[in-house]
Order: sequence, then C-alpha cells, then structure tokens
Amino acid sequence: MFDSITFFRVIKAGFVNFWRNISLSAAATMVMTITLVIFSVLVLLFGVTRYSVTAIRNRVDISVYFKPGVAETKVNQLRQDLKNNQKVGDVAYTSAEDALAIFKTKHANDSLILESLSELSDNPLPATLQIKAKNLEDYPTIAKFISDGAYKDSISKVNFEDNRLLIGRLSKLLKFIVTGGVALVVVFSLIAILVIYNTITLTIYNRREEVEIMRLVGATNWYIRGPFLVEALLYSFVATLITSVILFVLLSRLLPYLRTLFGTDLQLPQTYFNAPLLSLCLLVVALFLS
Repeated sequence: MFDSITFFRVIKAGFVNFWRNISLSAAATMVMTITLVIFSVLVLLFGVTRYSVTAIRNRVDISVYFKPGVAETKVNQLRQDLKNNQKVGDVAYTSAEDALAIFKTKHANDSLILESLSELSDNPLPATLQIKAKNLEDYPTIAKFISDGAYKDSISKVNFEDNRLLIGRLSKLLKFIVTGGVALVVVFSLIAILVIYNTITLTIYNRREEVEIMRLVGATNWYIRGPFLVEALLYSFVATLITSVILFVLLSRLLPYLRTLFGTDLQLPQTYFNAPLLSLCLLVVALFLS
C-alpha cells in the first residue's frame, strides 16, 4: 500500500519521465491522437449515416396510384392486406376527392391552375396509398407484392423505382463505413499499443541502473512500476485533450452544414454528437490502449 507521500512521489516521477523523454513521449502521444481522431471520425460518420438512413426512411414511401373508377372496396382490401404484412409499418389512404382538395389548397393562389381544373368534368387525380416499410431493405419486396399481386389490374403506377437507387447506396455506404472504419481503428490501435510499449521499454532501459539501485534499497515492485504507469496514463490524457479540441472544432463546423443539408429542425442522436460524452469515451479508449 502507498502512503500519500509515496503516492505523490510516484506521480512526480511519472511527470519527470514524460518530460525527460519528450521526443519519445510526443511520438507515442501523436500515434494515440491519430488513433483517437480516426475513432472519433468513424463515430461521427456512423452517426451521420445512421441519421441519413433514418431521415430518408421517414421520407421515403411507396406511392400506389389506382386507375380511375376502381371501387373503394378494392382499395380497402389492398390496404388491409398491407396492414397485415409484417414488413409494412404504415399505410395511408388518400381518396381522389381528398387529393383534389389538397391540390386546390396547395395552389389556392394560382388562378390559372384553378381555372383549368374548373374546365374539367372529371377529377384528374387518382386515389393513392402511401406505404412505409419498417426497414429499408423491405421496400423491394413490398413493391413486388403490390405490382405482381392480385391487385395489379387495379393499379396504374407504383412509384418506388425513384428511391431504389438511393436506398441501395445508403445501405452500402453504412456497411462500408462500419467495416472500413473498424479496420482502421484496429490497425491504428495496434500501432499505438506497439509505440507506447516501445516507448516505455526504452524509458525502462534508459533508467535500468536507477531501477537496479531502487531494488537494492528495498523499493517495492509497485513503487518502481508506478512512474511508468503514470507516464503511460499521461499519453492518454494528453492525446484525449488534443483529440477533444479537434472534435470540438469539427463539430462546430459540421453541425451547421448538417442543419443546412437536413433542415433547421435537425435532431441528431446525442449518442454520436455529444462532445463531452465522446470525450469521455475517447478517454476510456485511450486508457484501455495505454
């Protein structure tokens, strides 16, 4: 057990070791900082991609346009079948009359369009269903069920192909970020561990005579090891501090851009975009590495 005097001596010795070998300490700190920066960027990219997928999933749907004169009972049958489908999250129905009313309200200030509508004897807008899937990958299956099912003769158009490419790209991007990012973090983590290991080893080698004398006068193993552990912890704290500053600057520049991209009502998940929480996570990762 350490008494208070011994404890502070160990900490002081660790700081002295850190500054005595400043070039080696700087190299170890730099590698760990790079590792933490990559880890931070990976987390931010993952958060942005996850948010993008969620935002687009909330906006994307399958629009089913029915042919004129289709009985409402036929529409309700398809609607009920879709509600019973476990892959479907929500089904919204807009009748032809409601669609016309919404259209008129939207273009209430456009007299030309309103005059053109008054000249028509029939409602030009079809009844529609807006279908949202529970998962992005379920949209193709749902679209195929509608297009090739028993109701295909009642449907004039299934509007899904416009979103298929975007959904596919986002899913691939998310997988790429996760796979590539994890690989980068693992590689640089191993490099950081090796650099810190070699730095501490060189420090011990340079102080081998001092360590031998400490053993001869009866110093305990923990008293000898303590300064080297403190030195390793200093790498973690300094690297975390540098990375946190970079992270703060990055977030201050990134968030306004994201709000412009996604809208002023942007509500990013706090797990990924909370700077203090990320700094704490970075410190835990750095301490684990050191």
